[in-house]
Amino acid sequence: MADSNHTSEPRSAKVKYPTSRQLTVLETICETAAKTRGVGLNYVPVVLEPYIVLRGKWLSQAGFTTGQKVTVTVNQHGLMITPSLPSPGPAIKP
Repeated sequence: MADSNHTSEPRSAKVKYPTSRQLTVLETICETAAKTRGVGLNYVPVVLEPYIVLRGKWLSQAGFTTGQKVTVTVNQHGLMITPSLPSPGPAIKP
């Protein structure tokens, strides 16, 4: 019979961060061009879009570095963020 405190994967005692995070989706105002209502009357429609801020030591622990390009894959009910593969440089002919 398995021990009740048994875990399937050993974890380091120094690991402080869980493998999942709870973040809040915020909203921001997107810039749009001014629209004309009549002679001399302009207005700027307010367009709100959602955004998420990702920051913290847990990103570097997951292997992400400052300035690194990432690929965001959009699924029906989720997002997947992975490091982008470096693009091959131009071929140098001898």
